[in-house]
Amino acid sequence: MEKKSFVLALMLCLAIASQAQVAKYCMTYSDFVSGNWKSVDELTKGRTKQACQLKTGEKYYYFRTGDKSADKLLKKEAFAVMYGDNLFVNCRNLRYKDCPLDVSSYTHAVRFDNDKVCVMVYKCDNASLLLGIGLTLGSVFVNDSWVRFGMDVAGTGCLIGNNFLSKTNCYLVDSNANGKGKYDTVFMNDKYMEQLLSHDESLLEKYMAIGNKRNRQSSANVLPILMEKGLIASNSIK
Repeated sequence: MEKKSFVLALMLCLAIASQAQVAKYCMTYSDFVSGNWKSVDELTKGRTKQACQLKTGEKYYYFRTGDKSADKLLKKEAFAVMYGDNLFVNCRNLRYKDCPLDVSSYTHAVRFDNDKVCVMVYKCDNASLLLGIGLTLGSVFVNDSWVRFGMDVAGTGCLIGNNFLSKTNCYLVDSNANGKGKYDTVFMNDKYMEQLLSHDESLLEKYMAIGNKRNRQSSANVLPILMEKGLIASNSIK
């Protein structure tokens, strides 16, 4: 029994390490567009052997490497982090109508129309909060426990294993930061979707079929439409 427990513990440690080996980051939106990624391992080379871990607070994500300088860069300066096949965008410098997001940390995101970023932020009447959505991260080390996030793509729609997506809205980052290092975002609301789908009546009807405006503008409704439109790759949401 002890040997079996040891083997399981070893496999658990190896799984955590294998997740961390694929962590990479980019510093700016331009870096993201051009594919200029750097390995997180390079930030801590020679200073720590601790694996980069994706962790979560109540409604947000952050990264820890065990190295103070690296953690500070990821927290305050980096634009995005790829953790395995999943994209996370740093909301610290994102703005909507000149209003900063309430939480200065990371949220899930997907590449939109090749050179843009669609980020999902928690619905709020005033400013936006962050919430982890149901993109499958595989098994990742979160809050000192193993958590499985469920979201499957079936054709052009989503079968959501939890209600996270219904609580988030989509915001678009499509330009570089201003002189102060802040990024403007576009809320993908009814007005935006009507313009986007102005030449695709069937998709617009499908989008508008949700009667409740709050639910209609949720990521749970917007993302499948964007995938069917071909603006988001279906394999980017797992």
